[in-house]
Amino acid sequence: MSEKRKDNRGRVLHNGEIQRKDGRYQFKYIDANGKEKFVYSWRLDHNDATPQ
Repeated sequence: MSEKRKDNRGRVLHNGEIQRKDGRYQFKYIDANGKEKFVYSWRLDHNDATPQ
């Protein structure tokens, strides 16, 4: 069985979630028109602090 992908803090990333090298998270999804869209965030969870 394959290992689950994890971020730098050891949290399991779901389908479409990626942690980039600079520490930001990227979420990829397909919109209603069939185009790939990306959303970027410094926080994966609402309790995460934003880096300065």
